[in-house]
Amino acid sequence: MESINKYTLYTLFAMLFAISCTKEAEPGIVPEISGLENEYIATVNQTLELSPTVKNAPDALYSWLLNGVEESNTATYTFKAPSVAGTHTLIFRTTSPTGIAQKIISIEVNKFSSINISVNTLLELKRPSDFPENAKITWSVIKAPSDLFRLEYSDTGTPLFIAAKAGRYTLKATTPDGLEDGYIALVRTPEEKQSPFIARVFDYLPAPGQFVNELPKYEEGNTHADMVAKTATSLIGRDTYMITLGGWGGYVTFGFDHTIVNVKGKCDFRINGNAFGANDNHRPGAPFGGSCEPGIVMVGYDKNKNGKPDDDEWYEIKGSGNFSAEQEPWYSFAKENGNDIRTLRNYEITYHRPVSEKTDPDYDGGHNLIKKYFRWTDNQGLDTFYVKNKYHHQSYYPLWIKEDQITFKGIRLAESAVNEYKFNPGINDVGMYFVLYAFRYGYVDNYPNAHNNSGLDIDWAIDKEGNPANLPGIDFVKVYNGVNQVNGWLGEASTELDGAYDLHMSNISIKTTEN
Repeated sequence: MESINKYTLYTLFAMLFAISCTKEAEPGIVPEISGLENEYIATVNQTLELSPTVKNAPDALYSWLLNGVEESNTATYTFKAPSVAGTHTLIFRTTSPTGIAQKIISIEVNKFSSINISVNTLLELKRPSDFPENAKITWSVIKAPSDLFRLEYSDTGTPLFIAAKAGRYTLKATTPDGLEDGYIALVRTPEEKQSPFIARVFDYLPAPGQFVNELPKYEEGNTHADMVAKTATSLIGRDTYMITLGGWGGYVTFGFDHTIVNVKGKCDFRINGNAFGANDNHRPGAPFGGSCEPGIVMVGYDKNKNGKPDDDEWYEIKGSGNFSAEQEPWYSFAKENGNDIRTLRNYEITYHRPVSEKTDPDYDGGHNLIKKYFRWTDNQGLDTFYVKNKYHHQSYYPLWIKEDQITFKGIRLAESAVNEYKFNPGINDVGMYFVLYAFRYGYVDNYPNAHNNSGLDIDWAIDKEGNPANLPGIDFVKVYNGVNQVNGWLGEASTELDGAYDLHMSNISIKTTEN
């Protein structure tokens, strides 16, 4: 007969005890154990105090078995980690007239201490206590379950770690003298579910344009706060509605309910627009173009942890044309067309409220309703007018703004729209076929939403001096229209938005473009 060990004997005793109890258990009531994790990590020589909660177990007996050997029969247990690394199996079992319940726990003893954080949450790594105060420390991730993480400022006094996927990450700290220490970061899924989509809208101010007061809809008496709330209704969550930023400089500011991780080598988020390609452009070898109205992107992360983009610095996503358009595939023929192909990084424009909102159809032959509709001036010496076209008769000036003029500042991209009618004769009766060509990458409403070129990489962010920002992640986004160009009867180039989302949380992988 095979020998029976103590572990087997105890199990048999517990089962017989449960069967032989005279007290009849209530139907459907069985013991429940809570308050214990499935796994723990302990540093060598560390102690863990384990205090489970047991329900539905009257007259219960308890047992703690470590690696198959019973260590205690009390309701709580203290695990004393040995001085060597290793993994241990701990079983907590409760036996009562209502039945038997048990919890199997894995305890890893490691030379690194453990720390718990949630996904998409920044962790500032602290100097190991046994390192000298003035020691130069370099941090590294030596083991990870996923590449969706970021360790930034690894050789500074404020290293930051963040991960987009749950799991165990091993972070090691070293010094030039050969000292080693670190953490086991246990990244867990938070109890409150996070959303990949926009969660908050902080501000909205479009420049005058043909869709303003319609997307979203202005109603008489609406205030700035009302319009921000309407913009939030349009943009927050999965089911979204289009908003317009109007002419150059118009903007919207929004945020997420978590930090979007800046993953090396990948695009991190996407902002939907309504860009699409032209079906009938017959220019030989034409690059992608159609209705491409690029919006410039600014990003920030919540350094002061107050949930608002107030004192936090804004960083510019450096798109392919933020400094020059010379590398764009349409640059040469846009120049031949007479476009203003300069990139103006300190542009300023002032829009003036229209004197008249005339709407009767006295067309001028170019499908425009009023040639001199509202005036605008800029810091390049221009003093001219926008037109009102026949398709949109409402006021183009944001009616909730009390001031009679609005000024915007920022980067003005090169004019990318070209009248390609000579390659498409007879396509209409007004001698116009404007194609708004796309920039290569880095903008909103520039490529169709499903195209990889609509992905945005946080590693493209630069500071005010043009240096890489090296952000671990972002919480806030500001988008403003980057093009000041009127395209015949199509009207002004106006960036439109239709929501945004975290690519990593959406399980979408887009390889980045070298910036």
